[in-house]
Amino acid sequence: MAALSYMQRRASGTYEFRKRLPEALAGKPVPAHMREAFPDLINPKTHCFKRELVRSLSTKDVKEAKRRDHQEALKASELFDAAMTALAPPYVAAEPVVLDFKQLGDEVFAELLADDEAERTEGDDRRHLQTPEERAQWPDLVDVPPSSQMGMSPDHAHAYGELLPVFENEFRAAYARRDPRIVYPETNIALKARGFFLSKSSPEFQKAALVVLEAHVRAYDAMRKRQRGEIIPTPVVVAAQSSDELGPKLSEALASWAAGGSAHNAKKPNTNTVTEAEQAVRYFKELHGDLRLGAITREKAREFRDAVAKVPASLPRDLRRLALPELLKRDLSKFKPRMATTVNKIVQVLGGIISRAEREGFLDKVPGFVNPFGKAIRFSVDAHQARRKHFEKADLKAIFTSPVYAENERPAGGGGEAAFWFPLIGLLSGMRLDEIAQLRICDLRQDEDTKRWFFDIDRTGGRSTKTASSIRHVPLHRELKRVGLLKYREALLKGGAGLESPLWPEVEAEGERTRSSAWSKWFGRYLRSTCSVTDSTKVFHSFRHTFKRMTRDANISEEMHDALTGHSGGGVGRSYGKGFSLKPLAKAMDDVKSPIELSRITWRAI
Repeated sequence: MAALSYMQRRASGTYEFRKRLPEALAGKPVPAHMREAFPDLINPKTHCFKRELVRSLSTKDVKEAKRRDHQEALKASELFDAAMTALAPPYVAAEPVVLDFKQLGDEVFAELLADDEAERTEGDDRRHLQTPEERAQWPDLVDVPPSSQMGMSPDHAHAYGELLPVFENEFRAAYARRDPRIVYPETNIALKARGFFLSKSSPEFQKAALVVLEAHVRAYDAMRKRQRGEIIPTPVVVAAQSSDELGPKLSEALASWAAGGSAHNAKKPNTNTVTEAEQAVRYFKELHGDLRLGAITREKAREFRDAVAKVPASLPRDLRRLALPELLKRDLSKFKPRMATTVNKIVQVLGGIISRAEREGFLDKVPGFVNPFGKAIRFSVDAHQARRKHFEKADLKAIFTSPVYAENERPAGGGGEAAFWFPLIGLLSGMRLDEIAQLRICDLRQDEDTKRWFFDIDRTGGRSTKTASSIRHVPLHRELKRVGLLKYREALLKGGAGLESPLWPEVEAEGERTRSSAWSKWFGRYLRSTCSVTDSTKVFHSFRHTFKRMTRDANISEEMHDALTGHSGGGVGRSYGKGFSLKPLAKAMDDVKSPIELSRITWRAI
C-alpha cells in the first residue's frame, strides 16, 4: 500500500508516478562516470540529478494505476540504490590514495573529546523533556538541573563514569591485538568525510582503521582523567586546506545567490528575501567573520543559531545598529523574545545560499562537504503554538467597530486611509499584507469583457510576490465596492495622482524594508491595545486564514479558492493556461460572505 503515496492524477485524468530522489542525489551535480548509466535520473540541461522521478502510468483506470504504481515504485527503489552505489563506490582505483594518517588520528581524537565535552556541558536531556512542574508530580524522580543551567546531574555523571571504563577496556583489548574491526564504522565515516571510499580489505583502510582505533584509546584515556576532575582541553585541529579549496566567502556566495541565474527567466529571490538574507549574513559576519563556506562547521552554525535566538523580535533603532556580539551584552530581558520559527527562517536562508553555491560547483573541492545549515540544526517547533489562527466573530467585531471605523479616525502610524482599507481588503480578498501595500492605482482595474473590477497581483512596476502562484487576478468583493473603494480610487485621481501612483500614498517603506513593514507593526499595536485582541497567534495574516474559512463555508472548491488566494497545489497541470479566467473567479467571490455584518461601514473622505 505504501506505493500508493507516489501516485498522482494529472489534469487530463491519466495517472502518473512521482517519487523524490534521495537527498544525497536530488539536485546534486552528476559525476562524469554516471552520466551515461543513469539518463532517467539526470536533467540534461543542468547536468544535475533531478529532484523527482516522474513517469506516466499510461492509464486513467485507478485500479490499473495502483498496480502499475507499485511496479514503478520497485523499479525506482532499485534505480536509486544503484545510483547511490555508483555515487559512493566501495573503492577508488583510479589513482593511489594519499592519506595524512597523523591528521586523521588527531582529528578523530579531537572529535571524540569535543563530543565528551559537549556531553558534560550540555548535561542530561531530561531537563528539556519535562517542566519542573511536571517532574514535581513524580516525587521519586531524582532532581535534574534546570534548562538554564549547564553541566551534568550527579546521577548522570555517575552513569556516564560507569560506561567509560567499559568502552576503554574494549578499545584497549582490540588495540593490543592490533584488531581494528571494532572501529570499522567510525573509520568508514571519517574517510568518506574526507572524500575517500576504500574497500575494507585494502591496506590503506586497514592502516587508517588502526590509526582511528589508536585515537579512541587515547581519547578514552583522556576522558577517564576528565572524569576524575583533571583539566584536559579539547585540542583544535586545523584542516590543511588552502583558501581556494574552501570555496567562496559567505558574502560572495550571497552576491551570487541574490543575482540568480543568468539565463532568461531564471529564478531570482525577491527583494524581501534578499533583505532578510543580507541581515542574516550581517549577523553571521559579526559573530564569526566573513568565512569561506568550507570553513563553516556545524558547531559554528549552532553558535550562530543560538546567538540569533537571543535577539528580540523587535528592537529600537539604536540597538538594531549594534553589532551582534555587542548587542548580546545588553540587557534584553524587557523585549519580546524571537520565535523559533523566525530563527529557523534565518538559518534556512543561509542554508539556501550555501545550497546554491554547492549546486554551482563552488564547493566541489571541499571533500565530503555537508551544508552546515541543514534541517538538523533547526529548532523543533510547537506547531500548535506557532500556527496562525483565523479571527473569530468577536475579534472581527472588535476590529470593525474600533475608532478607525466607528469614529473615522486615521492614526498616524496607520498610513492614512490604509488603516481603514487594509483590514477590509484582507478580510474580503484573502490577499497578503505585502500584496495590498504594493498596489498602485492601476492595479485596481476593470475587465473589458466582464466589466468586473479586480486587483491585479503581479510583479510589474517594481512589485514582488511570494511565489509564482501568487500572480493572479482577485475580483473585487461586492462589499468593498459598496463601502466605497472605487470612490476612494476616483478621489485619488481627481486629486492629481497618476495611474502608476501608489494606491496608498501615505504608506512608506521603512529603510530597506518593505512598504508593509512599518504598517504591520502599527497594526499589531492597534490590534492588541485598541481592539483588545490579545492572542499572539492572531495577526494581520489571520484575515487570510479567515477568508480561507469563508470560501470553504461557501462550498467553493479547493482549486478555486487556491486560485483566489494564490496558493500553489494540485500539480503542474493546474498552472497550464494560467488558471481560471476572471468570470468563474468573480462568481466564486460573489458567494463569499463575511462572518459579521459590515453594512454600517462606509468610507467617508476626511
